[in-house]
Amino acid sequence: MYVTHDQIEAMTMGTRIAVMNEGRLQQVGTPQELYDRPINRFVAGFIGSPAMNFISVEVGGSGDSITLTAPSVTIPIPPQFRESIGATGRTLIAGYRPEHLVLGPLGGATAVVNAKAEVVEYLGNEELIHASCADRDIVAIVDSAYRVRPGDMLELRVPLEKIQLFDPDTNFALSFGAVTA
Repeated sequence: MYVTHDQIEAMTMGTRIAVMNEGRLQQVGTPQELYDRPINRFVAGFIGSPAMNFISVEVGGSGDSITLTAPSVTIPIPPQFRESIGATGRTLIAGYRPEHLVLGPLGGATAVVNAKAEVVEYLGNEELIHASCADRDIVAIVDSAYRVRPGDMLELRVPLEKIQLFDPDTNFALSFGAVTA
């Protein structure tokens, strides 16, 4: 057993990781399980670097046209959540990782995040973009070929299968059945 507060160290060295917060066990799993299917917002925000972006969204529409919306954000309901999102008008927390945001066209169903680039860190093959979206700071990692500049208005896309949803009251992920309508 090895104990560390450095999540990157845990992800690179561990075959099974136990994530603790304030003395309480949050989740145990492989690095990939913790990254792909975090049980709650704490694990989602702790695993991955930079941390996952979070935004409050409202459930709207009906039938097959249910969407999650916030200022500057539109998310068609991801298929994996159709049964568990609850009633129209309900607020949820959507999470998406910086590396899952894409500039330019993207095949398949996507969420759209409109943001203004504030700071751009050129890293060679990619750019780390700090942007504002609906008065919130978000981080995106995109291909450096786009040559984003501070002040640029960005239309970022996220594949729907990469969206995570959380209950704002319990902070549990919807996929774990901890959310009630």
